[in-house]
Amino acid sequence: MSLTEKECPLSEREQAADERDRDADERDAVADQRDRSADRRDVVAEQRDGTSAHRDAEVDQVLDRAMMRDVAADRRDSAARARDRDAKRRDQWADAVPVKDAERDRDHSAVDRVWSGEDRDLSAGDRADLIDARDRAASRRDAASEQRAEAALDRIESESDRTQAGKDREQAAADRAATDGESEPS
Repeated sequence: MSLTEKECPLSEREQAADERDRDADERDAVADQRDRSADRRDVVAEQRDGTSAHRDAEVDQVLDRAMMRDVAADRRDSAARARDRDAKRRDQWADAVPVKDAERDRDHSAVDRVWSGEDRDLSAGDRADLIDARDRAASRRDAASEQRAEAALDRIESESDRTQAGKDREQAAADRAATDGESEPS
């Protein structure tokens, strides 16, 4: 066998080793991109969690406001009922108490009922806001979970690519070692 015949297979092995090295480099580059993408997803997930925590505090404030309005509405309803009772008593004592006092109590009672209704309407609006805010917060938490799951998958794929790249490099090294062994004169 001539030297040119020996160089030809060695050249093919060297080319195969070089090809494996390029493949390994490409896999490493893809793995690096996936890791960066996973890092960005984690940042987005953290931001969404932070926003969700902030929104949860806002939801609590809306709930507190709704409860305070309900309490105010209950107080006004109680005051209206008390004035109604007073007006009824004054009607019964019409001879002893002027009619104007009974009418005034009824008017105050009506005003209390109007304000009570307004408080209840505002409270219902607060509750609707609360439901919307909770839904948005849940949606953000779900999106953050999905981002984390995608980031974890990217990292698993990156690790797989790196493992395969390592195997490609080992094979390339073995091919080069075999090439070096065959090229040495016997």
